Amino acid sequence: MIKHIPHIILAMVLMLVQVFLLDNIDLGSSISIWIRPMIFPIIVLLLPTEWNSIWVLITTYIIALLLDLMLGGSGLYVVTLLPLAIFRPALIYMTTNRSVDSSDQSQLLARIPLPQLMFYVALSLLLYHSLFFIMETLSWAYFFRTVATILLSTISSLIISWPIVRIFTSKLIF
Repeated sequence: MIKHIPHIILAMVLMLVQVFLLDNIDLGSSISIWIRPMIFPIIVLLLPTEWNSIWVLITTYIIALLLDLMLGGSGLYVVTLLPLAIFRPALIYMTTNRSVDSSDQSQLLARIPLPQLMFYVALSLLLYHSLFFIMETLSWAYFFRTVATILLSTISSLIISWPIVRIFTSKLIF
């Protein structure tokens, strides 16, 4: 339990920053419909790779349920965050060519090269934002606007979350 304290602190801090800061920033109605940074998927991406899939899914479900309750998502966060947890091993394998199923993969994310880590985080955030905004819109009427929102929100989320990922995967935390 003690070795998971950094993950618990990360989850609490990211959820508080998301709920109280990022969701309350008013950039003006013309900009805020295009850019909605979401950094809480980083919690799921940085969960220990040695955990069994069931624990990752249970943890993700609890986090998503808390976000739905705090932000009034009506299940939107559960529906969009669980696929990220399901595809996480495949995303890690695609970006690092390393399997998550091995027992010797403790602290895998702290050992992979920076370009691979950046690609893993960027691809995962793109997947999450795509799921979120497509589920939120559920219409082809605003296709180009939805694609632009997905791209701009992914870029802004990546810019905000990259320093957090670097600090968390550095040798200082582990």
